[in-house]
Amino acid sequence: MRRVAIVVAICTMLVAEIKTAAGQSQEAKVTEAIQQVFDGMRAADPVMVASVFADNARFAVVRSRNGRPEISTQPVAEWIGAISESRGRWDEQVYDVDIQIDDNISSAWVPYTFYLEGLISHCGVNSIELLLNGNNWEITQLSDTRRSKDCPDPLGTG
Repeated sequence: MRRVAIVVAICTMLVAEIKTAAGQSQEAKVTEAIQQVFDGMRAADPVMVASVFADNARFAVVRSRNGRPEISTQPVAEWIGAISESRGRWDEQVYDVDIQIDDNISSAWVPYTFYLEGLISHCGVNSIELLLNGNNWEITQLSDTRRSKDCPDPLGTG
């Protein structure tokens, strides 16, 4: 009886390790998809950015105007088109990324500081929703907040 209990305990630990490894693997894939967006922005490579967005993905911005929140939306294709026109002047640095995954859906809270030609332009948080399509995580919604005051400076440009 004691041997059965030991075997059950070992099997339980192995299953837990496999689930943890699979979860970490999916988190790494989500992180990779998100990072590809920002690497593509820095490289002014719209194809690189577009490849991680789902068809019909949405882009939304929440700004504060006169102390009141204002939501605007933009087709992802329009935003991606602007990336090629940036000529590498955009550098969005992300940090303290928090990724949550449940089965085939992921949500990421992605604080950022946006540099334009090496100077801080604005900062905020990206809220990114992804769905697993086959083996690929695709962004279905990217929303962000924007402010120009009290921005962290992860590049230390001073």
